[in-house]
Amino acid sequence: MKALIVSGGKAPSKHLLLESYKKADIIIGADKGCEVLYQYNISPKYILGDFDSADNKIIACMEANGCKKIKYKKEKDFTDTEIAFNLALEEGATEIILLGATGTRYDHSLSNIGLMLKGLKKSIHVEIVDDNNRIFLCDKSMILRGNKGDIISFHAYCEIVKNFTIKNSKYDLLNYDLSLGDGLTTSNEFVGKNIKITFDSGIIMVIYSKD
Repeated sequence: MKALIVSGGKAPSKHLLLESYKKADIIIGADKGCEVLYQYNISPKYILGDFDSADNKIIACMEANGCKKIKYKKEKDFTDTEIAFNLALEEGATEIILLGATGTRYDHSLSNIGLMLKGLKKSIHVEIVDDNNRIFLCDKSMILRGNKGDIISFHAYCEIVKNFTIKNSKYDLLNYDLSLGDGLTTSNEFVGKNIKITFDSGIIMVIYSKD
């Protein structure tokens, strides 16, 4: 089951939101993220958070239209996005897409990236998507698809990724120990073939980017 969570960071475009909405089995609005759902007449199953940044009139209207409202105190141990993430897991999600999970608040962006690791440990595929980036983590070799000229980057999301290899890309790499913070594998490109990545151990962050 695919869950879509819309959080209060940079709002997704109408196109991105509607494309994600069509593929979702359950939708959750987190705090200010409820506003963009309301703007495009999307009724999530749940709206939740402390609602410190959301428009109260919009929240009241969504609740009146049948959305299940869950309100938390502002002083809490989890961000609104993590609460939504945990609820998606409780609902049985096997894949989670996060929109509005990046923006001006880097602290929240980093916390949301941490949710991808939490999902990986539970064998749940989690992606952070905005209009310029698609981000996810992997802990095993995989085939990556893209069009010729598409930009893709790789970063270690652990101390070291052993024997990291990239094949069929513009900048191939062979058996490289990729360390946390190493920028060598930033801004690679598809050349018309599927890219294959392999490694012996570690966790890779995959980032598809466009300007």
